[in-house]
Amino acid sequence: MKLKIGNINATELAKTYNTPLYVYNKQTILKRINELKTNFPNTNICYAIKANNNQEILKLISEQNLGADCSNANEIKMAQKANFKIENSIYTAVNPTNEDLEYALKSKIKINCDDISVFKRLLEIGKPKIISFRINPGFGKGKFPSIVVGGHGTKFGMNEDLAREAYRLAKEKGIKRFGIHMMTGSGVNYQEYFTELTNTIQEIAKRIGDATNIEFEFMDIGGGIGVPYEPHEKQLDIEAIGRSVEKAFKHKAKLMIEPGKYIVAESGTLLTTVTTIKNNFIGVDAGMATLIRPALYGAYHPILLANNIDAEFTQEANIVGPICENTDFFAKNRAMPKVEEGDILAIEVAGAYGFVMASSYNGVLKPAEVLVNNNHHQLIRQREEIWKL
Repeated sequence: MKLKIGNINATELAKTYNTPLYVYNKQTILKRINELKTNFPNTNICYAIKANNNQEILKLISEQNLGADCSNANEIKMAQKANFKIENSIYTAVNPTNEDLEYALKSKIKINCDDISVFKRLLEIGKPKIISFRINPGFGKGKFPSIVVGGHGTKFGMNEDLAREAYRLAKEKGIKRFGIHMMTGSGVNYQEYFTELTNTIQEIAKRIGDATNIEFEFMDIGGGIGVPYEPHEKQLDIEAIGRSVEKAFKHKAKLMIEPGKYIVAESGTLLTTVTTIKNNFIGVDAGMATLIRPALYGAYHPILLANNIDAEFTQEANIVGPICENTDFFAKNRAMPKVEEGDILAIEVAGAYGFVMASSYNGVLKPAEVLVNNNHHQLIRQREEIWKL
């Protein structure tokens, strides 16, 4: 049986648009958004634009009345272009330029400062009506060490003592509205973790509030909701997470979350053509410049033979790309069926941190992107062409 994306054969999409090709299933995105809205009914949900910033994907998400989580001025502009409600969105930058801070201030997005030094620079540009600070609570969690963004040794956020000083300074400068933020990891598959975050941010907010006599309008626990990549991993019970988090959240402030991967990861498939069979190496036309997660993190992605997903596994193979690096691989010693040159492989769960992290290394051109909606498909980003660079 051939792999279908929506109701369309993946091999037909590969034939129509060529490979490498990113394909996204619109219905999967809508399903994940609906799950979040249903199970976090009292929460302001902001989509993390960094996960997938294709404009058609962003428009689809903004139409569902989500806010945007932006990490620089360009992402704020992307959010504006896609018609996100900026007043319901948040901007959290690490080491921002003054130009980025100025644009954020003018946009009226909620500004969340990663450090007191950033806030002092912001005050030289102008005074926001509402300010938030990112807390590093001293712990973090993530699927890989390199995507843990809380705890000792990370560059993100500030400790509670410094944050207290930042809030005092903001109050002295006449700012009367406040938020508080805590993002500690990505790809977390530990269900109770999100309740722990919810309790921790409230505890920290109470101590800071008591010390500074300020009240918080919103509390943001960030994103990090994981999805299953590996065969042994199970889908998180989002209903249980939502119920537990909203039960634990007892503050009158508005709760905020910033999912990215959870919304788009499972919607995406990278289609790639087998170009070369060499011993136990299966060479394909996609590489680490197309999808870097396996090379960068050692990340696992399911890989299927798109033209026969029921084929029996008969070998262990290394699936590698055309880049002049030994780290250019998608899988090592992976159980695979018999594969022939010209076959189409489908690298799944590729909708988040896929195209957005693609590069032109080795002269590789960025692939096309296609959105599938049941029986329909549309090109949402053209394949890069050398003569148009």
